[in-house]
Amino acid sequence: MIYDRQKHWQFLEDELKAEVDEFNEKLNTSASYMLLETAELFTAQFLSFNESGEMICKLSRKRPTPRKGEYLYCMTLHKELRNYKNWGDRTYGDLVKNKTNYTEAICIWMSTSNDPDFILAGFKGVDFEFAEWIKDTPGVVLVLGPNRPPYEYLAHLQQLVLNNHTLSCSSIIDQDFEETKSIEPILLDGSRDVASFIDTQLNLSPVLALQGPPGTGKTYQIAKLCKYLCAKGKSVLVTALTNRALMEVAGKSSLSEMIQNKQVYKTKITSDESKEIPSLQLEKDVTPKKGCIVLATFFVSSGVAAELASETPFDYVIVDEASQALLAMLGAARLLGKQVVFVGDTNQLPPVVQLKKSKIRDNNYLRLVEGLDAVTNNGAMPLYQLTESFRLCNRAVSYTNFFYNGNLSSKSKMRFTDIPNLFFMHKEGGPSLIKTDMGIGDLAPESALKLTLAVVASLVSYNSKMEIAVLSCMRKTVRELQKTINSHIKNTNLIIDTVARVQGLTTDVCIFVIPNTNYLRSLEPRLFNVATSRSIIQTIIITDKEILDYSRMNINVRQYLEKLEQDYSFYCPYNGNKVLKLPTDNIKIINYILYEYIRTCRQIC
Repeated sequence: MIYDRQKHWQFLEDELKAEVDEFNEKLNTSASYMLLETAELFTAQFLSFNESGEMICKLSRKRPTPRKGEYLYCMTLHKELRNYKNWGDRTYGDLVKNKTNYTEAICIWMSTSNDPDFILAGFKGVDFEFAEWIKDTPGVVLVLGPNRPPYEYLAHLQQLVLNNHTLSCSSIIDQDFEETKSIEPILLDGSRDVASFIDTQLNLSPVLALQGPPGTGKTYQIAKLCKYLCAKGKSVLVTALTNRALMEVAGKSSLSEMIQNKQVYKTKITSDESKEIPSLQLEKDVTPKKGCIVLATFFVSSGVAAELASETPFDYVIVDEASQALLAMLGAARLLGKQVVFVGDTNQLPPVVQLKKSKIRDNNYLRLVEGLDAVTNNGAMPLYQLTESFRLCNRAVSYTNFFYNGNLSSKSKMRFTDIPNLFFMHKEGGPSLIKTDMGIGDLAPESALKLTLAVVASLVSYNSKMEIAVLSCMRKTVRELQKTINSHIKNTNLIIDTVARVQGLTTDVCIFVIPNTNYLRSLEPRLFNVATSRSIIQTIIITDKEILDYSRMNINVRQYLEKLEQDYSFYCPYNGNKVLKLPTDNIKIINYILYEYIRTCRQIC
């Protein structure tokens, strides 16, 4: 199928309208309701900036707190509106209109404070101007809420697809996207120098795709490729969806010398980024520089591409997080670079859009949404795959391989002595399955909340420095997990978030909670693959005892769960009528729940 440019433009217009409508609904919602009921609005008191450039704030324990990694619109208000009790019937939009200053901010950590009624939170991504303005006013009240969607990004792409004179872009977006039956990637193992190999292949084809399954070192290979190309005097643009992904590239050791020599540039450097990499250079115009790297988000790069006449500015463009790029963004990258590498994984998360699945299906928009999948499934460009996972142990790889045709091997250096001696931890690492009794349709099953709390408390007591991620696909489930766990366990190495927000995360232990509802979402194969491939040591899946009765389960997900049920699984019966009242001490939590609840757990096989 070939999409004409008008249909492509209409898809972007439909998505833009959906984003505008969704955000306008928030703007027109009562601010007090968002603060007290839906946990979409938060108040905090500014304290200071630490040596890393992070903004430290104090938040009340009595209300929900922001999710770690959540991008927020942070503003100060006129004095009379700093107390939420004075908001009355004002909407979120009314507060935005009454702001005195603002910045974007991302919550990155939380910890205890000396006052038991409050917790401390650290935020990064704060604009220089805002940081300079607020640093001398400790105690000022901040309001944090939903951030405005990047409407301009879609507008840039609309401008791009209406320009019929861009032949290089046309080679991407005007293809026939009739999917072939099987496109097998060419496998790359550790015996090859990937950077020099990719450069050689680009002499044969100006565009190629590099698939990086979980833990195979995509970012490491991007940094090595950048260094290799710059050593040849080439200009390189690295573009990605998020600033975080760009900073991970800049932080790789292979680029240390280039950083010190001021050969790495980035658009919009925040206060914490300047502390993290002091010699990172600020780039304003996104212009090519021989022997240098420019880092820019999709938002910025798309704007540059939309304004280009005909000249292709960069020698090379590397698209990181390419699986999260719309098709038009891949076209923009082709317009910007004479040679282009798409780096991503179509078995992980696709782009997040606001359009409903039914509209995408009815209008045949899927290929326009999932750009990398579209251009790699029709055989139009060479496709390569990294095969060695440095994150996943052998046992974990044996499960993740259900999603990669058995192509992965483990290069993990994990020591089995690092594994806690707890019943739910397999002695060789990898996944385990804990089944319990969950009510149908319940997004916050008490059994799962208390069981997850017990598992986390056990791990923290075993090793307080262990990095733990608690994930679910449902926002309400995540909110309830946050309230349940954070009220008892104070640990800065703990992340509780949705699966959609943690692609790229590496952690020691991951707990994946699947409530007994909307399995179509939780068991979607790409989400499931991301959730179960984050951990170095162990993945613990907590779900309902009847999960395998779900008839619409993807075959790869079913094979994973059926194998795990036979290999290492447990059933924890739960009496739903009995509400456990938990003490606050970690050890007491473990003793109490293990006795009252987990003691009834029995291994299935």
